[in-house]
Amino acid sequence: MLTFLHGFLGMNEDWEGIIERLSAPYRCITLPGHRERCLDLNDFEDEIGNDVTLVGYSMGGRLAMHYAKKYPHRVKKLILLSANPGEEGEKRLQQDEKWARLLEAEGMDRFLDQWYAQSLFAGLHINRERRRHDPLMLAEVIRKFSPARLPNLWPELENFSCPMMFLFGENDIKYRLIGERLQEQFPVAWIPTSGHAIHLENPKKCARYIMEAL
Repeated sequence: MLTFLHGFLGMNEDWEGIIERLSAPYRCITLPGHRERCLDLNDFEDEIGNDVTLVGYSMGGRLAMHYAKKYPHRVKKLILLSANPGEEGEKRLQQDEKWARLLEAEGMDRFLDQWYAQSLFAGLHINRERRRHDPLMLAEVIRKFSPARLPNLWPELENFSCPMMFLFGENDIKYRLIGERLQEQFPVAWIPTSGHAIHLENPKKCARYIMEAL
């Protein structure tokens, strides 16, 4: 089963531009802490289940990698969009805490304005449907599932039992370095005219690579 995992602040509807171009059975799963879903990782992992090909964007890709490491016999393949295998350091933890406190103090509108002002999302239209998320739950999502909080998977990737493919936006300056490092060992494709949110900025090209990977 082709299983899609959206990113932080995301919604299952984010995948519509890709899904409409696919000819494979699929489903979309809501991440912990989004759309009133509980923060329980076990509940989320139970829904993913067995015999899956996981397509994960950003935080969804990170959780997909951790799922594949924890349950290698359950995952057939990983297709990862703008995903970071891990990041260490106090600086990142402090940055995450700043975002979490902004959510708690200012709420969704103020947070969305500042979050999407980052260079990662230059030119991306903000979908105000994202205001439907609970800011207090999202603050805990940041604290719990940050790439600096979860175990660093960089040393583990070469031991994964399933094939992996990584997709990155050619204009995503921060994640370009991650992609260049990964392409020494894994298939990496660059999505043209795209920043971080490649599934929203160029769904046609993403769908093509997903189908080729399948």
